[in-house]
Amino acid sequence: MGICSYCGCEFPKTRATRKYCTSRCKTNACLTRKPSRIRAADVQAIYALLQDDFDSADELMGRLRSILLPGSEPVVSSAPPADAAAFIPRLD
Repeated sequence: MGICSYCGCEFPKTRATRKYCTSRCKTNACLTRKPSRIRAADVQAIYALLQDDFDSADELMGRLRSILLPGSEPVVSSAPPADAAAFIPRLD
């Protein structure tokens, strides 16, 4: 016997029903799934960040990363210099 992860009732476990007692419970569990939570202060910081202008996408990405993942290392961009010619690889 197993216990449904959505409604909590007991049901006989089979290969088709491992976590949920019916397909309805499985569907409801997917529909009511809660996204990962972000602190209210972080949400306000992101809204303030969206009002700012940035010179590059890397700068925006770095600021977002510092808000959402404060202890992480900054992302180092490996973009080629602006005066370098573009290299297009051959696909044959």
